[in-house]
Amino acid sequence: MANAPAVTNPFLPSPSPLASRGITESDFAVLYSAAEFAAAFELYFDTTVTLSWRLMGPEVEGNVPCYFAAFTKCLRDWLEVRTLPVAWVYAHECGRRIGLHTHLNLYVPGVPPDNQPDLQKIYQPCTAPDYRGEFRAWARGWPERQVGRSTPNAIRVRGPKKETPWLHWLTTSYLLKCHDCRAVVQSARNAPDGRTVYLGDLIAWPWRDPGPVPLKRRVGASRSLGPDRRALGVPGGFDYLLQKKTFQVSCDSVPVPIGAHGRPPFRSKYEDGIRDVRGLYPAPFYERVTRLVHPASLPEPATARVIWAPS
Repeated sequence: MANAPAVTNPFLPSPSPLASRGITESDFAVLYSAAEFAAAFELYFDTTVTLSWRLMGPEVEGNVPCYFAAFTKCLRDWLEVRTLPVAWVYAHECGRRIGLHTHLNLYVPGVPPDNQPDLQKIYQPCTAPDYRGEFRAWARGWPERQVGRSTPNAIRVRGPKKETPWLHWLTTSYLLKCHDCRAVVQSARNAPDGRTVYLGDLIAWPWRDPGPVPLKRRVGASRSLGPDRRALGVPGGFDYLLQKKTFQVSCDSVPVPIGAHGRPPFRSKYEDGIRDVRGLYPAPFYERVTRLVHPASLPEPATARVIWAPS
């Protein structure tokens, strides 16, 4: 006898919806440290990718971790084949309308900004590769190559043709918009102005509900920007800089090398305890967001240097 279809009891309470999963302070530290490390080497995240897993098909939506790992592997291969730096950060979200999706920001070389010489035009006026155009076409076609059918709008790529450094922190803030509103990053007792600093106070984007993200890792970054590379002082692909020995003077005026490979480890401003947006972000970004003048843009007053010495 065939199994009878299950009948839902209308008198039983409906299952409660899964709780939203906001970005924690530790998640913020992961993304901020990776983003600042990338910016220090001019690997600006002004190219963004949105992967809508539901639009790729039920087999993909049901196994997002596997397909996301496949996408990042293919992305790493695409960059390495072109001898481009591998540098990205990402965050998963789950919206009511589009379901589980992933935002990924990465560095793809573009036309240099106006305040820098266009080296591609100087040295390769006719053969300069259009990396951003190539990447856009590659990324949009990735789902179809995986599932063997058309997947319109499953992957969207955004970003200007010209490299725009100030967008680096705007796109990073967008990844952080689904933060935990209750997270405290500095208590009122230790804040200079006596007011509690919340995680949202450090993020230049309006808060949004992240939804119930089921994946184990909420945010992340490429290994080239991770703790191991920051301990070396250079991102992946910049190992040639490790051969340049730099020195510092110790207390007894004896020059000693910095770090095991000649470079100091990289520590982000957030890791060093800064909780003021004027210190966390560069002046151009701060001024665009707040419409205020950054203290670094003001002329420094002539002040005498204070030296602590016995009288």
